[in-house]
Amino acid sequence: MHLMNNNVIEIKSVSKAFDARRVLSEIDLCAGQGISLFVCGVNGAGKSTLLRIIAGLLQPDSGSMSICGYDLNRDPEKAKAQLGVILHGSMVYADLTVSENLSFFARLYGLGKSCARVRRLLDDVGLSSYTHDKAGVLSRGLLQRLAIARALLHKPSVLLADEPFTGLDCEASEHLADILRDFADRGGAMVMTTHDARMGLRCCDRVVILDNRRLIFDAETGSIDAEKFANDYLGYARSVK
Repeated sequence: MHLMNNNVIEIKSVSKAFDARRVLSEIDLCAGQGISLFVCGVNGAGKSTLLRIIAGLLQPDSGSMSICGYDLNRDPEKAKAQLGVILHGSMVYADLTVSENLSFFARLYGLGKSCARVRRLLDDVGLSSYTHDKAGVLSRGLLQRLAIARALLHKPSVLLADEPFTGLDCEASEHLADILRDFADRGGAMVMTTHDARMGLRCCDRVVILDNRRLIFDAETGSIDAEKFANDYLGYARSVK
């Protein structure tokens, strides 16, 4: 990293439209090392669009972004190398085993076979017993654990997680929450979206709300009444503005 300030993630005046529909308007957002952001909003608020822009998968219409001091436009490869990404798809190969998937991605990241790293991650995410199972036969919860391991394989500085709890039972959600919280505790920065407000507040240090194309709320999760927020976060945000 070659940070000019303390911000690992820095987003300035980012806007995005699809055809004539404006999705994001003048978004400013930043986070330092060890800070995790919970981005929430109703369906269509632009949460996934924002994460895809941060990941470099979508180009904004205007504005700038940097990851660990690397501008996504000027140094896209260096910026993206700092990222671990968990999107709606697992982004793993169904016909490869759990360990083969991680070994394949390790080579892509220039880590060689990295057997020790693969074994450690499989243990961390609770997949050690499924090493030789093909990814295509894994349950939704186990597949999500593999997606997490893939995203963390190269020890990224920033983790982007779009609805990581979707389809998981309570036990799997709790295990995933522990992994995400541990990532931040070890100094990683994270941006996460989830419709499970209680889980978002538990995993993250800050919460921001997207509404009508803009950020309308930004607060530390420790200062929030979790019960009121989970029941009606838009109402809660408007009541404290």
